Amino acid sequence: MDAIISQISDEMKKHHYKYKTVSITHLPDVQNTVGELVRQGILSEKLCRDWQFYLDSNKNLPEAKTIIIVAMPQFITYLCFRWQGIDYPANIPPGYFTQKDESCAAAILKGVIEHKGYKVSKARLALKTLAVRSGLAKYGRNNISYVPGMGSFHRLIAFYTDYLCEKDDWDEIRLMKSCDNCSLGRENCPTGSISNERFLIHAENCLTHFNEYEYDFPQWLKPEWHDALIGCMRCQSVCPVNKPYLNKIEKGPTFSEEETELILNRKPVEQLNSETRIKLERMVQDEIYPVMGRNLRALIEKRGKPTQI
Repeated sequence: MDAIISQISDEMKKHHYKYKTVSITHLPDVQNTVGELVRQGILSEKLCRDWQFYLDSNKNLPEAKTIIIVAMPQFITYLCFRWQGIDYPANIPPGYFTQKDESCAAAILKGVIEHKGYKVSKARLALKTLAVRSGLAKYGRNNISYVPGMGSFHRLIAFYTDYLCEKDDWDEIRLMKSCDNCSLGRENCPTGSISNERFLIHAENCLTHFNEYEYDFPQWLKPEWHDALIGCMRCQSVCPVNKPYLNKIEKGPTFSEEETELILNRKPVEQLNSETRIKLERMVQDEIYPVMGRNLRALIEKRGKPTQI
């Protein structure tokens, strides 16, 4: 192991992060993953348009030689909303809180690589594909990536660097062996997104797909199916691989009756008071807040206490 990689490994271990390196020559394979699914008719063109974000090139660092993919442990975050005299808990799955973990991973790489005279730039790619192809993770039957020692409770981030890492971890896509004879995720998916007929889930029917986008829920989607403020935990919460991590809950903010009313009314985030904005600042606000009021309403209705706004 060369000195730079050895130093990166030491710093990653301090934060319980894991990483892999792959050659930039594999970039087209990562970029074309979504497009190939569309050509095969497996993935809808609408979803492909939504995911164009992940088909980025290395234009910010054309001279890049290596892609570094990092997995950071991240657990369920528990929030609480006070409404009509009742406290309503709401969980946010891993992956929606970004700033602290991403900035820490970037600081580690920049602190080591840029100190040696090389460059580092954040990469926007199909991260799950990259993680699995690098051997950092394996796919679950629910198409979620699982990292040893983290389960599916992690956040992924990738970087380009013009430093040539000798080790190329590129490998075949692998499914966890524990999924071979397990049907728990499929049986616990109310929308039937996980099927026996194909490996890729029907993402267009997944609860995560519906509650991440700003439109009215379809009439067939029942309020009692919701189990998170954003995303969905149904297949992950019953997964045996995740059992050691389910009780590792991070306490998030509590929102007062007044704050909850503003959220339910979808008050623009810039019009919220500073205290409320501080509570929201760790979240991916442009992803979560626009749908937060609608999703929170569904969770309240699930408890049998409809909102009167």
